[in-house]
Amino acid sequence: MCSRSAIFIALALFVILFCDSTSSECTQVGPCTCLLPDGQYYNLTALAKEKPLNDTSPTSTAIFHPCTNVPMTMGPDSTTCASGSGVSLCAYNKEANKTLNLGTVEETRMKLSSTNKFPIFEIHHGNVTSFINIVCVNYNETSFRIESFNAKEYFFHLSSPYACKIEPQKGLSTGSVLVILFFTFAGIYFIGGAIALKTLRGATGWEMLPNHDFWCELPSLVRDGIVFTFNCCRADSYERI
Repeated sequence: MCSRSAIFIALALFVILFCDSTSSECTQVGPCTCLLPDGQYYNLTALAKEKPLNDTSPTSTAIFHPCTNVPMTMGPDSTTCASGSGVSLCAYNKEANKTLNLGTVEETRMKLSSTNKFPIFEIHHGNVTSFINIVCVNYNETSFRIESFNAKEYFFHLSSPYACKIEPQKGLSTGSVLVILFFTFAGIYFIGGAIALKTLRGATGWEMLPNHDFWCELPSLVRDGIVFTFNCCRADSYERI
């Protein structure tokens, strides 16, 4: 008995933990968009049209362009960060006098942080990982700053009005639309048909009902169909006997 109770408790805890972790996930559906299980989502795609963001600390300089790759040059010699279509995040280490490619959009994952459940960009490039905390602000200005870094990890902070959680647009479901269409066409059919018959033929009473004969015979047709169905089943069972 005790073992069964322990198994039940263990399963319950597993379900609770699993559901909690699943409900907190943010599924990435684009370079700067991720969708929450409740339908809410984050969308920073508008930043792709903005100029690259940059910040300078005593030991380094960083340039970040969310959502798309752009050509970047860093350092006193304007060293190209990467050839081709460019990068999303680039840094220049003043002490080492070195330009670092920290990753492209293709290497960027947008998700929720494991601690405070706020959105972050996590960029993996080679053996270096960059974390960009995304913070919602209520003023119309986007800012980017360097927080800290070491040989293998860089930490940044991005504040933007585009970083706020967005509520899904609420509208009618498909079923509701079909019901509305059904009653609309039914109203047009019966009311419009009654007016037409009254005007054109001078119909009165039940004669104003469109296809009067069909609707009057419909109940008996349904009854005959039900009786026929049951009679067929009985006849089939008698034949088997």
